[in-house]
Amino acid sequence: MKKYTLIKLIICSFVVGILFTGCAIFDDEPKAVTKKEVSVAPTQGLDKLGNPEDAGKKMIDSILKGISTDNYALYSRDFTAKNKKYFDKKVFDQAHDAVKDKLGEYKGVKFIGFWKKGEYDIILWKARFTKTEDDVLIQMYITKVDKTYKIAALKLI
Repeated sequence: MKKYTLIKLIICSFVVGILFTGCAIFDDEPKAVTKKEVSVAPTQGLDKLGNPEDAGKKMIDSILKGISTDNYALYSRDFTAKNKKYFDKKVFDQAHDAVKDKLGEYKGVKFIGFWKKGEYDIILWKARFTKTEDDVLIQMYITKVDKTYKIAALKLI
């Protein structure tokens, strides 16, 4: 009787081993995972705001969330078309890595002020990051395109 139990155990182990081997055969080549670029709608209500300071408050949130989550679509959703052309996903990835390496994670931001220069309103923010005790100055250049506010440039200093 023990002989038949041992034979059954050997046969079951053999069958299970073949099943797992068969499954593994189909997974020989790992499938390349492509990160699909997500489209994000522009910040709501920018066309209804009366001044660039209020627009900047709405836009800085998506920019900093985009930086901290490595989300280019969220980061760039309020940029002008020209700015998106020059600051594409590849450039964003390089800049994002540099910010993470040098400054660390984003902690917070505070509005400092703004001034008008030609067709731009330049809004200043003081940001804090985890890897430095120094403040980081963010300059956001805002312009109106088709009756809505857009970011023409952004600098971290």
